[in-house]
Amino acid sequence: MTIALHEILKTRILEAIRSVQPPGGWKVVVVDEASLKIIESACKMFDILEEKVTLVENLEKPRQAYQSLDAVYIITSTYESINKVIEDFKSGPLYAGVHLFFISRPEDRLLSMVDNLPRDYVRQRNDLFIDFHAKEAHVYSFESPSSFFKLYSPGDSEFDNELRILAKKLLSVCITLGENPLIRYQRSLEADHVTKALPYKLAMLVQNELDTYIRLNPGFPPQDSPRPRGVLFIVDRTIDMYTPFLHEFTYQAMANDLLPIENGQKYNYNYTGEDGTQATKEAILDESDKIWVEIRHKHMKDCIDKLMKDFNEFLTDNQGFAEKDKAVNLNDMKKMLATLPQFQNMKEKFSVHLNIAQECMALFERERLSETATIEQNCSTGHTPDGAHPKTLVEDMVPLLDNPVVSSLNKTRMLMLYIMYKNGILEEDRRKLLAHARITLEENEALNNLTLFGIKLLRPAKNNIKKNKKYRQKPSDDTQYEISRYIPRLKLVLESHINGQIDHTAYPYTKDPTGDPDGSKGTQQGPVSLRSARAGWYKKGQAVENRVGRIIVFVAGGVTYSELRSSYEISEKLNKDVVIGSTKIITPQQFIEDLKVVRTRGGYAQPPTQSQYQQPQLQSTPPQLPPRQGLSPKPDNAQNYYVQPQSQQGRYYQPGPPGPGYGQQPPPPQQGYSSGGYGYPQGYSPSGYPQAQQNYQAQAPYGYGIPPNQQYSNLQKPPSTNSTSSSSSTSNLKSKLFDKFKS
Repeated sequence: MTIALHEILKTRILEAIRSVQPPGGWKVVVVDEASLKIIESACKMFDILEEKVTLVENLEKPRQAYQSLDAVYIITSTYESINKVIEDFKSGPLYAGVHLFFISRPEDRLLSMVDNLPRDYVRQRNDLFIDFHAKEAHVYSFESPSSFFKLYSPGDSEFDNELRILAKKLLSVCITLGENPLIRYQRSLEADHVTKALPYKLAMLVQNELDTYIRLNPGFPPQDSPRPRGVLFIVDRTIDMYTPFLHEFTYQAMANDLLPIENGQKYNYNYTGEDGTQATKEAILDESDKIWVEIRHKHMKDCIDKLMKDFNEFLTDNQGFAEKDKAVNLNDMKKMLATLPQFQNMKEKFSVHLNIAQECMALFERERLSETATIEQNCSTGHTPDGAHPKTLVEDMVPLLDNPVVSSLNKTRMLMLYIMYKNGILEEDRRKLLAHARITLEENEALNNLTLFGIKLLRPAKNNIKKNKKYRQKPSDDTQYEISRYIPRLKLVLESHINGQIDHTAYPYTKDPTGDPDGSKGTQQGPVSLRSARAGWYKKGQAVENRVGRIIVFVAGGVTYSELRSSYEISEKLNKDVVIGSTKIITPQQFIEDLKVVRTRGGYAQPPTQSQYQQPQLQSTPPQLPPRQGLSPKPDNAQNYYVQPQSQQGRYYQPGPPGPGYGQQPPPPQQGYSSGGYGYPQGYSPSGYPQAQQNYQAQAPYGYGIPPNQQYSNLQKPPSTNSTSSSSSTSNLKSKLFDKFKS
């Protein structure tokens, strides 16, 4: 089964233009700024002009009158756009007649404004229901960065109104796909959670929008469709708080994480011209780039192998290249591309991906991402590559926190993942880790704001706390790389739905799919903690849904590239259409930037811009580190794994003496979240550090000047001598992924 959302959207837009057949055949298309972006996500300008369109004009700008031509207005259903249409009539009119197409249904008060225009001037009015951006074949986005702040800022007055706006946009997605789906939602966290049962409320609003539309359009959806009825999953960002912070090493995710790619598509790169001069060019990474589509979800190592293989096949297929001319690494490939002026189109396509791969690999080595990612994976999965419990997280993490080569952003991500894994840490341990990391005040604020998503930051220092079993993600047979072991939880949910093993209590329906008239069996809503037991997706004996139709997923607050990749993998592996979308597509850096200001009153009105997604710098000199004797003594027989961080000028957060909470914030609530990490079973050891602290092994002095060929010599940890649970699926993991590409 295959689906191409951008092609479906393109067809709806062109059919609307094609439906206007004035006497002369030619017409003008008028768009506003918002509708133009939606059109451009699916159509090229050439596609529109092919429909006998003389020109495309901007509604918001002064325009020349064409009183002999009809105008096709494709506009948003806002007061400003509708008022512009009325002004066009009063000032001329500008056109012989207008055909109004709204991207979504306007409110009644706005429709009354249009009804006041003469009937012979407004020749037709239709609602297209295309109020979303088609980012990829399986991906849609509402391109609404402000939604994150309206949904998650405490006490925000825009919460309910924003849910109504999102419900109307999701209606557009369903109508465009020709689906009247069953709706499943992520059951809310505790009753007093700040997200106010977001998935439940949004699901009920979408259900009401669908019911209203079907009542007014009895022929929808088409009854002769061979597909089973689809399902719409509505979840929020709390479904998985690990994925937004992890380093992902598949091509698309890694490139967007590490490189300045604008809006996930525009990338500026340097290339060598025919005369040997260097130039900068802009590349568009979208569905029209076949190389991009083919490799974007491959691991970076596999991606580089694929690029070199395809390049050498090209050399073989073209005369004039001898066997000795084949490229064996990225540098060879780059040099040979400069000598191929006769193959300009091919040269440009390979050049852009060659530059992306080289830049990613350079950052991978320079920022020590292999070591960082190993710690991240151990925290998120709950086990080491050999299947053992990660007992040396602190010893592994502290040298990286001290290292000035590791960026402050990456240190923040490590700390967030570690705190989530530990389900909160002691105040004393917090101060020690922050003393090593020296993150900025803004990054510290982002860490504080994790409490808005059900993450517990601190725990009381009590010796009689009951110890709980830590979560450990089941190793996957498909895992090939040590630093790519974590599976996004959304993927596990969708697979369990397709396999008929999903927990219907954790993901209930808005209406009973068995035909219960009032749908009461599927809409039970009340306080429940989904983190208190093993996810019910693995329970046996659940009713199996034999016929699974198209799956539509909406993640409120941002979806990651890892989750986009997962939807494609499910589509390919299980032969199901999976369409995924969100208010926007996020990268780890963008998500942390949003977390920094999510508590700011009115912060949603001015979300961070693309240029603001840079490493923040403090202007004043930070206070001095607390004296060495202020730290708690180490165990008698343990190596001193807390090393005094070296002084660094002017940009890092310095924790002061023990005080309330993080930084200048009051302490986060000690109660209200019985366990951390949505969907995890209740369990994480309450201790701040592993109980085997006395068994810490002595660490060699951390050398900043270790030769490159020795820096990664110990990445592969030997199997634990007391572990017998290692599976064959994890024993063959590839550790030194990029050694052959260090040229």
